[in-house]
Amino acid sequence: MEIDFLKKIVKEAERMSRQSYEVHQKGDDEDLVTSLDTEIERYLITQINEHYPGFDIVSEEYNAKKAVTDNCFIIDPIDGTINFANGMPLWGIQIACRKNGETIASVIDLPDLNEFYYADQTGAYLNDKKISVREVPIKNAVYSVLGGDPFPVMERIRQFSKNHRLLHASCVTFAYVASGRMHGAVFRKEQPWDYGPGMFLCQMAGAKVKHARGFHTVAMNQELMDILERETARDMKEGDDD
Repeated sequence: MEIDFLKKIVKEAERMSRQSYEVHQKGDDEDLVTSLDTEIERYLITQINEHYPGFDIVSEEYNAKKAVTDNCFIIDPIDGTINFANGMPLWGIQIACRKNGETIASVIDLPDLNEFYYADQTGAYLNDKKISVREVPIKNAVYSVLGGDPFPVMERIRQFSKNHRLLHASCVTFAYVASGRMHGAVFRKEQPWDYGPGMFLCQMAGAKVKHARGFHTVAMNQELMDILERETARDMKEGDDD
């Protein structure tokens, strides 16, 4: 089964993440990349090519320009690299598998937190125990806006809930929504390796999931989904008008 394959190769990737590494500037922006980002991604690609030779691969370091297809794997070897490079525990290894046009399995491994999340058609799990989203009153909802400048959207949503958290790792954010620690998230970039595995995990944990032009949203219920989607869309429209 695909989920067993994903679990196996990610656990090996976790072992690799304990090795020493070098940190480099990534391109002309303020992002970082480590030698382990590329080493782990090469390992995962090799395993996929060996066991699933007919599948495409979309991945952050080597296949970032590839399009998501009906049969493909989506890989982020280390999500939250800046956290990882600075010794913060909020980072993870994540991967998803799409088959016949649908995501069917995903894994998010948070090694420094000793939390191993995975999902398939039977549900979502943390360390082999089934998990689900948790509903709270909107005023108590904890949410995150990821990608770009989060503060204008955050200010819009503050009228409904003031509990914004910015973890700088989409893998942790989506895992926390799926496990009921957070209640909603908006990812405002078109990078499938960042949102694909986590959104499937959230969906199988019972979250509402919505893809829109320019952003992707998960929420504990439809009420919070409507707020996050509406206020994000308004902020993006105002940005386009400027």
